[in-house]
Order: sequence, then C-alpha cells, then structure tokens
Amino acid sequence: MPTLHDVDYTLEYPYTRTTGPVIGPFLTGLRDGRILGQRCGDRVLCPPMEFDPDSFATLEPDLVEVGPGGEVVNWTWVAEPSAKHPFDRPFGFAFIKLDGADTDLVHAVDTGGDPEAMSTGMRVRAQFRDERHGSVADVYFVPEADAAEQVIQPGDEPVTITEHLIGLRINEPLYPHRARFAQGLLDGKIIGQRSPVTGKVYVPGRGYDNMSRVLMSEADEVEVSDVGTVVAFTELNPVQYYGQTETEPYVRCSILFDGTDQPVIGIDIRDMTVDEMRVGMRMRCIWRDPEERSVEDIDNRYGNIPETVYARFEPTGEPDIPADELKEHSW
Repeated sequence: MPTLHDVDYTLEYPYTRTTGPVIGPFLTGLRDGRILGQRCGDRVLCPPMEFDPDSFATLEPDLVEVGPGGEVVNWTWVAEPSAKHPFDRPFGFAFIKLDGADTDLVHAVDTGGDPEAMSTGMRVRAQFRDERHGSVADVYFVPEADAAEQVIQPGDEPVTITEHLIGLRINEPLYPHRARFAQGLLDGKIIGQRSPVTGKVYVPGRGYDNMSRVLMSEADEVEVSDVGTVVAFTELNPVQYYGQTETEPYVRCSILFDGTDQPVIGIDIRDMTVDEMRVGMRMRCIWRDPEERSVEDIDNRYGNIPETVYARFEPTGEPDIPADELKEHSW
C-alpha cells in the first residue's frame, strides 16, 4: 500500500548574463588553466572585482596571474553534498589566499572525503577539470602534496556569456490537514472540512475557513461522497514544447461533490470528449486499485484530487442537475 511522504521538489530556471571586462577574462583564464586577480593599488584582488571594495571607485581592468598554490585561511566541512555542490562526496569549503593575491578566494577543497586532511594553514593547489566551460566550477583545490601536473589547452574564444541553472530544493512535511486529506485519497475517501461557523463543507480543506476566519481541525473533518455534479469544464490542448509529455486534447472540469459547498477544480477526464460533457452532468469517481494509488503530486499549496488516485470519472446515468441551481459554483 502506498504511504505518505514529505514534499520534495526542485525549482530551477536558467540564468544567462554577459561577463564584462573583468569577470570575462577571469572565467576565460579558468577555462584555460590560469587564475587571474585584479590589481587594486598595491593589492591584488582574487576573485577580481570591477571596483575598489574600500572606496567603491571603478577599477580599470588590470589583471595578473596568481596561484596556482595557496594557503587555507579558514574552512568548513560539507558532510552531505547536494546536487549543486562540486563533488558527490564530502569535501571542504575554504577561504584560500592564493600566492600573489591579497584577498581570499572561497572555493572547494577535495581531500577524498577525509575531514582529517583539512586544516587551517594547509597548502593547497588548483586542479582544473578535464571538461571546462568558462565557469568557476572549472577549477577546484587539493592538498598541495596530492596535486598532479596538468597541461591545459586554451580555448579559441574569450568567455563573454555565462549560463547557470539556478535551483532551489524544497523539502517539507505535509501540513496535518493536508496529510489527512492525502491519506483519505489513498484509502479511497474524499475528506472535507465543515466550517464551525457557517456549516459549509470545503474540499480539500485548508485548515481554516477563509470567509469566517476561523481555524478548522481534525474534529471538523467529514467524509464526503465521491459522486458529484459537473459545474464547469474546458478542453485543454497541450502546447508542444521540449519535454512535454501531453500530446492529445483532454477535458478538465470542476465537480461539486455531494455534501460539499465548494467544487473541486482541475479534475482531468481522458475518456470523454468536450462534446460529451455538460454542466449539470452527474459523475462518479472510479478509484485506482489501492496498490496503484499515489499522492506524490500533493503538496501544501497545490493538488486537489490527482489522476494518480483515480482511474477515471464516469457518468452515473442520473438526470442532470439544472444549470440554474449551480450558478454560484460555476467559477
């Protein structure tokens, strides 16, 4: 039998920008196996900056090679790397003062997963990856004694554009009322909440009556019928973009289940055409077999009755409910 789970998903989008007169040469240098710093008076800044961090005056590009060795000034240990980290094993993040630089570069130090190999004051050396794309991830550091000699072939063109996949992983448990709603679906039940003020039943419950501004608890929950009335519908024609898995038009409708005062929206109907649908039509839920049900698409903000718990909705054969009686629900 499927079980509940924490909400776990990743929000990602690509971010593209031009590199400019200082960062561009810095990234080009990393691609070509060199680390560059920016002269700023009698200091060298690495990573390079386009302005003086003390006076904020604009600096003309005046780049000089630093490293590839340096000293760890301070560090922390990453015991459980994420998908966005440079290694899939534990590693150190360190402030590294490269030879010839006066400021610290924050970067990754690979000790083979051994935290005992990290220490303040240790010597490290840059190592460049076999595949480089003109990004700060082209380089990492290792203890100086473990560094290998490398011969890097420079690229043909300077790095003028950089692209990053920005991502945020979100993990949270379902709220108690959402967890009970989801568990109800796994059990083949639709759980709503009855407002203690108005007596109206909402599906799915939000944990509060937003009209009367009162909280609702497990004591206010009721099981409602899985038979209801179509109050609105539309035909969706999937846009064919890269990665799109939908190919055929289908119907999406809202159903007011018996015993409730709010329709459940976003119910997809795959085996009926839009010409066969009617406002007022009586429909029943045909559940998937218990072992086939899943609520992985339900989180704390979205998800009413996902297709992963029902096989289909089918007409009951009962007379239609007059559309005039459904006006207040046809939104």
